[in-house]
Amino acid sequence: MILGASFLSTVSVLRAAGEPTRLRLLALLARAELTVGEICEVLGQSQPRVSRHLKVLSAAGLLDRFREEHWVYYRVPTQGHANAVARQVLALASSEDEVFVRDQKRMEAVIAERARRAAADSLPVVAARPPEWIASVLSQEILGRPVGALLDVGTGSGQLLEALAPHATRAVGVDISSNALRLARTNVHTAGFSHCELQQGSMYDLPFASATFDTATVDRMLAAAERPLLALSELARTLKPGGRLVVIEDFDALHEALDENPIMALRQWLSNAGFECKRFHPLDTESKHLLIAVAERASAASEAA
Repeated sequence: MILGASFLSTVSVLRAAGEPTRLRLLALLARAELTVGEICEVLGQSQPRVSRHLKVLSAAGLLDRFREEHWVYYRVPTQGHANAVARQVLALASSEDEVFVRDQKRMEAVIAERARRAAADSLPVVAARPPEWIASVLSQEILGRPVGALLDVGTGSGQLLEALAPHATRAVGVDISSNALRLARTNVHTAGFSHCELQQGSMYDLPFASATFDTATVDRMLAAAERPLLALSELARTLKPGGRLVVIEDFDALHEALDENPIMALRQWLSNAGFECKRFHPLDTESKHLLIAVAERASAASEAA
């Protein structure tokens, strides 16, 4: 039973989902974000036919649609009433049905091909992503309390997002590069994290309402940024009061960019952006000197004071 909807809304949803191709679409797009072309490959149907089905599902509120440069992606919303309704509808059919299983295998092949193409176009981005041990250190820093809704800015190939997504109620990665996002989308969805979202955007103008997230991460973006204080202020805006920010920076790159003590400079940036700095965690490797800063978004009471 679909809970919380009006009679007419319920009829609209059931009519939208009550068709074989559209039910298959709903199952696919509850697992991953796909373009129309990718959906056509999975279903083996023409683009006009697939587009008509997508239009019906979108009109019923069961799908989100967003553009990323040359691509238009569709997905079942990752939260809210529409997500709950889609899950209830899909629960009426067995996920082990041969139709769903076949579609899933085809989707995995399409996503693997997407990854191959994205990796070929994004080698510098991929190479800049942190190795697994950084994700492990971050987990230790973050997992002392619930992660809640997570925002990863400069997500690149999505390694941090993938590492922290199992602990988050919602996980969103943002990057300016569409090629990086295609690779990140592949990585997180191949890992089975259907609650992850990837969006193209600038760290200077994040496409989210204020006080949306509980935790945010930003990995080696500030040293090369033209306006690091603006980027941190945007992160502060999107975090709830008391929300946590974890910043990873290359110590030497930060020192070269600033020509001053990186810890003091980063502490001042965080303070000016509305954060309370909690601790710094130096991390030395054979080739890198990294700095991890953990801060909290100042509460309304602190800001008023």
